[in-house]
Amino acid sequence: MGEEETTVLEALFAIMGEYGNNVMIYSSDSIILKHQIPVGHVIRSFQFTKNNREIIVVTKDQRIRVYSLATFDGAYLRELHTVHKGAVTCTDLSQNGGYMLTGGQDNLLKLWDYDAQKTVPFFFQAFIGHTYPLVSAMFNPLDNGMVISAAENDGIYIW
Repeated sequence: MGEEETTVLEALFAIMGEYGNNVMIYSSDSIILKHQIPVGHVIRSFQFTKNNREIIVVTKDQRIRVYSLATFDGAYLRELHTVHKGAVTCTDLSQNGGYMLTGGQDNLLKLWDYDAQKTVPFFFQAFIGHTYPLVSAMFNPLDNGMVISAAENDGIYIW
């Protein structure tokens, strides 16, 4: 019988640098600096991909930048420009890493084809319904076909 190969992901945590324009990533086990990524713009938020091989960084200039964690200084992979009219307020990735959600101050929830954007122009589907800026968006961890979003004074939507 064949043996199953299991990959153990290294536990990582990240913090923003002193001026808010770089990300420092440490090993949770040894507290050793593993990556220092110079983003060059003020960072709003960041999130590791599900496999810990990339980090998604949202900047105050309304861009989303993706960096590979294959090198110490993070290899720049790609960028989404003008994702929302106003700030990007939340992001999430599907369990399989194929899709990305973004929510914004423009009251829109957008679903991006994260895998396809590596080779073709970005494709997204916008969900209209919220009347206030989004504060949270996530894939249902038990069913990636279901998306949950919440806005400031709007309640929770299930898509």
